[in-house]
Amino acid sequence: MSGQQELRYTDDVLGGPEAAERARLGAMATVCDPTSVRVLDELGVAAGWRCLEVGAGSGSIAVWLAERVAAAGQVVATDIDTGHLTDLTVPHLTVLRHDITRDPAPDAAPFDLIHARFVLEHLPEREGVLDRLASWLRPGGLIVIESIAGFPLGSSPHPQFGRAMGAIDQVLAKTIGTDSTWARRFPGPLVDRNLVDVGTTVHLPTTGGANASALCWSLTLTRLRTRIREFDLVSDDTLDEALELLADPAFFDLAFATAIAWGRRPA
Repeated sequence: MSGQQELRYTDDVLGGPEAAERARLGAMATVCDPTSVRVLDELGVAAGWRCLEVGAGSGSIAVWLAERVAAAGQVVATDIDTGHLTDLTVPHLTVLRHDITRDPAPDAAPFDLIHARFVLEHLPEREGVLDRLASWLRPGGLIVIESIAGFPLGSSPHPQFGRAMGAIDQVLAKTIGTDSTWARRFPGPLVDRNLVDVGTTVHLPTTGGANASALCWSLTLTRLRTRIREFDLVSDDTLDEALELLADPAFFDLAFATAIAWGRRPA
């Protein structure tokens, strides 16, 4: 991996205040929120819970949690870049600029629920961060981790699309230390920390038909294009063809999966 791995997600890799990033986060929420909400609902998130939403992004799940926990509960939505969270004015929701790799636990700890979507796989120190998160749970508290998983990419029937998606995987690994293979072990990392009632599932959305997933990956590919070319991972022609496919209503394929794991701290 490159020495540039010292960069973080928001160091002009992804993130930032731009309208395109807000659109990317919105498309991501459209694709992923229904599955996140279903899993959290099935795991029993209830009124009165204290919840930590790590890497809250645009805040869509934090807002849902705040509505679920109601007046007796509390939700803390954290991110190292809170630019897309500052306009949220939802009762029982606190926005906190917070670096999960080094800052102490938020004041509301210990938590009934800690949820992190698309965070740990982007952190080289993910194992230590998971140790920290598990320690912030109350006895019986629940942790839910969602991470991208790159295993569908190699079987794409569209070579240029598969190469472009693979370039996203490689450039994130080279710049910020992303590991899209880490979640393939789920729920192993939670079992390793002696959590109980562990489980796992996978969400594999269809990318195509000019849907929200296609928009999300088109915006991601466009944002990372300069860095992809700097590393000479794929050609401009490959990137152009992949973007044309993503804009084509007749195109369908599978990109990254989302692997989800959960477990509880023993009571």
